[in-house]
Amino acid sequence: MLSLWTLKKTGPSAKTDGADTTTTSTATIKTTSVADQDTTVGTSKPVSSTKTATSTKETADYTETTTETVNKTTVVEVTKEADVVNKKEVQGTSDIVFVIDKSTSMDSHIRDTMKNVETFVRNLSAKNIQARLGLVEYERSYRTKYHDFNGSKFTTDPESFISALKTIKTDGGYENATVPLHHIATSADYNWGTGANNHRFTFLITDEPIDMDSPDKNALPTKEATLKALQDAGISLTVVGRTVDKKDFDPLVNGTNGIYLDIRKDFADLLNVQFANKVVETVQKGRVFKVQTDKYELISKTHRVAKAKPQTPSIQTPAKPTVFTPAKNEPAKTAVYIAPAALPQKEASLPNTGSKTSTALTTLGLGLLSMGAAFGLSRKTKKD
Repeated sequence: MLSLWTLKKTGPSAKTDGADTTTTSTATIKTTSVADQDTTVGTSKPVSSTKTATSTKETADYTETTTETVNKTTVVEVTKEADVVNKKEVQGTSDIVFVIDKSTSMDSHIRDTMKNVETFVRNLSAKNIQARLGLVEYERSYRTKYHDFNGSKFTTDPESFISALKTIKTDGGYENATVPLHHIATSADYNWGTGANNHRFTFLITDEPIDMDSPDKNALPTKEATLKALQDAGISLTVVGRTVDKKDFDPLVNGTNGIYLDIRKDFADLLNVQFANKVVETVQKGRVFKVQTDKYELISKTHRVAKAKPQTPSIQTPAKPTVFTPAKNEPAKTAVYIAPAALPQKEASLPNTGSKTSTALTTLGLGLLSMGAAFGLSRKTKKD
């Protein structure tokens, strides 16, 4: 997992009253995981979502409201490693049953047939291909012979098989091929191998098409029933016959993934192609990865409002009177006291008798008093 974070801030550097402080943070997170093999490779369209939350903080001095918004965008990319192809030679096992037409029409082919089959079997042994061999000779239905090898329909001994092959003699005039083919696919006498790398084959060698009638008038397995029996048993049918009869055998051959060969040619080498050691290709599928990229944007917006504080009334201190102190040898200065002006008052009523005389006397007395005070202060200064 790869994580990449970036941080970006906008707004005032400090929280101030009445102003918004916005902080923006972004983050990118990549998560890689192994996906299923059938996951489609490619990049998805972005998927976005938004979530918002609000919180409030109260103190004695302010109220602070914070709104946080998270914007998320997700993109998924699916990638695949290259496949790795491994090749390995696997030695499998094969069960092979030869079904040989012994009717008299095979007189001109039986010698070459035995030669090719013997060469084929010996080549299997020379190539160290493990095979179990079975042998059937047929004509009309009741004259079909299923060779036995020490209590089994299969043998791993090439010499035992070749010895049985050389005992076949041509006789008769019918070719009821569906009888032996259906029997070897359905009878419990044929214990076909069941290993993981085991293969089942039947080689039918004839110079005639399939006869669907019999002199004994017994019911014969149909071509359709024979094909189903071969398919159910997992047996691949290869036919060695005349080219003119190919169409008659095509449903059985093609329906079991077999091949059709010309009886007039040497077919031993062609048969061996099917039984060489298998080169098995195993494909190691490349791993499929899912890379999920999540991009986050966190926007935090804070608004602070200061609370109002109560006002304390101010108390004024009266000013101190100024005292003048004369310096030494400085002539004395006469302090003159100026009385504050009297507040206006309502003039009191005086008796009419002698009112003017009383006022003049009063004025004269105040003047004499002032002169006396000034004279006394002047004498005190000189004495000091």
